[in-house]
Amino acid sequence: MTVGTRAWAASLAAGWSLLAARALAQTTGTIGVGVSTVRYEGFLPSGAVTVTPAVRWEHRTASVSAQGTYLRFESGHESLQGGVTGLLSTAAPSQRWRGEVSLSTGASRYLDFASFWHAVASARVHLLGQHRGAWIGGTAGTTSYGAGLRPLTVAGAGAWWRLPDLTVQLAANRSRVGDTIYTDVQTSAHAERGGVILDATLGARVWNWGVGSGTFGEASAAISLGERTALLLAGGRYPTDPVRGSVAARYLTAALAIRLSAPRRFAYRPPAAPHPASADGPSPGAGVHLDVQVQWGEPVRLVVHAPDATRVELAGDFTNWEPVLLTSAGPGTWETTLQIASGMHRVNVRIDGGAWLAPTGVTRSSDDFGGEVGTFAVP
Repeated sequence: MTVGTRAWAASLAAGWSLLAARALAQTTGTIGVGVSTVRYEGFLPSGAVTVTPAVRWEHRTASVSAQGTYLRFESGHESLQGGVTGLLSTAAPSQRWRGEVSLSTGASRYLDFASFWHAVASARVHLLGQHRGAWIGGTAGTTSYGAGLRPLTVAGAGAWWRLPDLTVQLAANRSRVGDTIYTDVQTSAHAERGGVILDATLGARVWNWGVGSGTFGEASAAISLGERTALLLAGGRYPTDPVRGSVAARYLTAALAIRLSAPRRFAYRPPAAPHPASADGPSPGAGVHLDVQVQWGEPVRLVVHAPDATRVELAGDFTNWEPVLLTSAGPGTWETTLQIASGMHRVNVRIDGGAWLAPTGVTRSSDDFGGEVGTFAVP
């Protein structure tokens, strides 16, 4: 694994947030084209051109993502990497806990002699609160560098805190890969404002056997340039990773990410529902109405009126944009009660597994991706 994969991974979460936000239950593809400069420890600096295609499918509590990277260095040498990850979540974020199980496999090749692959399974249990949470998990699998197979195990735990526009996480992982044993302790931050998403990580490798120690840190930014494009910038130093076969390096990269498919916009229009007239026809959210019922010091009650619906889901910044299944409260009425912090919040609704829409009953405004989102305030 070289800097192209590492740099892309550093900004991938931000890029997906920008290019696939509120496009759940759909397949979204992107391709990134960029340039990087990298200095592997013990080697001279080198430049590289990267091409990174990726595809992601999400539906309710499951997702599958795949990505590949092609690199061409200044020397003319080439490198190829690829990986696939599947994730299954067992509970909605409105509950106090959530379980996750994931399977991941990947491989890389440089010239004709350096090849690497890994296959791992991971499990995590999350304890969820309104503004904070914690998780504990483990990973087991196999890695191979060349012809040798090495078993691997990883045990980890972490905690996170959510502030307005900022999420901070502290985590520790104890890894064993063959005869190599090491512990990483790191803190990370994620911030969003407008069309910009920032991520940063600072960590240290301690209590190691068979792999170097020291500090490391990375930062990335995803900047929306339109509905289908985003600029990705990333840089920093990452440590040697025996699990995925990367060598410690310092790097700086810039890439342009292009979404290959636009998100679907679902127009739920019951035959008998009245629609507000406009020059372009009915509004996409017509017929779906959201009531936000707030009482001081109490959880917020969210009621969706959707005639003839058989399944209603809601997602917002207060659920980390993960779907929450609403409960039927009578014909055409669906509701849920959530702890929501004071301030302005964004929300969308999904009817019968369709695409996400901005309901009536709340302020509707354009989002950063050419669509609409509902906004409301909690005092």
